[in-house]
Amino acid sequence: MDLMAYVPHFSEAPNLERIPVIEHNCEQPQEQDELMNVKKGNKIWTKFFRWFLRQRIVSRKHPLTRWCLKSTTAVNYEISRHLKSHPYMIHPFSSFRIVWESLMTVFTITALIITPVSITFYFEHYDNWHTINDIMNTVFLCDIIMWFFTGYYDYGTKEIVLDPVIVARKYLQSYFLVDLLTVLPIGILDYIIPSSAWYSTTLNMMKILRIRNIIVYSRRLHNVYRIGFQVHKILETITIIGICVHWSACLEYYIPKSVEILGTLSNDSWIKSDYFENKETYVKKYLVCLNRATVAFVRSSHYLNMRTPEDIILNIILTIVGFLGVIFLLTQFSQLLTTFNITIKRHLKIIQQLQEYIRYKELPYALQRRLLEFYHYRNKKGFESNKKIIDEVSPYLREELILHNYKRLINSVELFKHLPQTVVIQLSSALRSEIYMPGDEIVKAGSRGEALYFVSSGTVAIYTAIGKEICHLEDGSYFGEIALVMDSEHRVATVLAVETCEIYVLHRDDFRRYVLPYPDLLNRLQNVALDHLNTSLLLDVAQDLTVSHTPQYVNISSIKTRRFTP
Repeated sequence: MDLMAYVPHFSEAPNLERIPVIEHNCEQPQEQDELMNVKKGNKIWTKFFRWFLRQRIVSRKHPLTRWCLKSTTAVNYEISRHLKSHPYMIHPFSSFRIVWESLMTVFTITALIITPVSITFYFEHYDNWHTINDIMNTVFLCDIIMWFFTGYYDYGTKEIVLDPVIVARKYLQSYFLVDLLTVLPIGILDYIIPSSAWYSTTLNMMKILRIRNIIVYSRRLHNVYRIGFQVHKILETITIIGICVHWSACLEYYIPKSVEILGTLSNDSWIKSDYFENKETYVKKYLVCLNRATVAFVRSSHYLNMRTPEDIILNIILTIVGFLGVIFLLTQFSQLLTTFNITIKRHLKIIQQLQEYIRYKELPYALQRRLLEFYHYRNKKGFESNKKIIDEVSPYLREELILHNYKRLINSVELFKHLPQTVVIQLSSALRSEIYMPGDEIVKAGSRGEALYFVSSGTVAIYTAIGKEICHLEDGSYFGEIALVMDSEHRVATVLAVETCEIYVLHRDDFRRYVLPYPDLLNRLQNVALDHLNTSLLLDVAQDLTVSHTPQYVNISSIKTRRFTP
């Protein structure tokens, strides 16, 4: 559920007053397109090559991109890694995969509808069916090849795997054999044994295994096309049941027809009854078969007599399948009700609270949107569940989780490298996560420094006191560490959020409280901080530099070289 759907469009609320919002107008030079470095030139073939390559790298518009890659920096790094390591591979979050999976879903559903009908009712037109089958096999074979060249997201390691050896090994060990059975070269068997046309087509029934691909692709695409979980589950269930009933209806006619070709069909078979033989068209015959299959699914008796072994055996099989189908339906329905109720209750509670607050405070339109955008981002990142897990685990496990979550911060901040392990754990537990929306002012020039800020995800812009933009800081960067060890530190720069950012904040009071038990540690940390300033990128130096890469740290402190003595 999208919280932004509950804020009125501005055109629908003309009396709502807009409030001014600080906007970030980026003065930084645009990053060079890395695709130009891969293939330079302006020829038509070169442009087509770059366009095709762009379709295969990670798409910034893919819904799963922001879920797995939290910021612009992470996306840029993923593009660079892809182009440098395996440029011929297809990224799982690429535009190409969206188009391919959409087309393959529609094509596979169509193939699973046509295949049993063609084999059963239109076998007399074998040459036409042979051509259709070759087209299906060609497309499915292309899909198999695509799996070997498409990376995947490893949910265990939280990494995107593009190594072709690892990708191929994973596919070979999982569903390669299943997919291969759907593209068996039936035509070769026809040439070897000319009289085996009818029986060899039976192997094409293996295409029912392609129903797995429909499920896999549909579960990926429901996020791409923003289909709700409940709607997706309903459509998936209807598709699976519809295909199973359709194939069962075709089998009602195919099984006795096969026995007839063998020359062992009894005159008591239902397809030789006057009722069925009076059906002149294939549509009427199919409707009779569909009726028999449906009756077999729900009960074990027919209005047409079942006197032959093949009819009895098929009826038993379909009855068992129908019983399992009922269990499947009940399971899916129960899951839908559970997820629907939980999701609706949680979102309705948040929405109700927000609507009451907005109505009580009479917030203007612009502020309504920013408030709902904040809660939308917060819910997407799962802050509540993360905090609940950290609070409920054992103390030892909590320490390990905190150290893992803030490992980048601990390894990047120079001051933390000189602290005892126990102090580092305490400081990590004191970190507070804050969300800043685009245009929010994180630090203001001239204000007194009170905290260290660590950019977990997102991009911030550094401005001088006169409003000149200097550079951007992105994932893994930090600023304001001098405020932890020096009371008189003032900011000489303003820091604004360029995009929605998650910032970890460590306040000076918390830092001093945990460092206080260690004599002379604060004085030593002050000297370490000043030494680090002498080797770091100063703000006044950064103004005159054209930085080719995003720095990890920029000194925004008014203190440069003054030393403190014990």
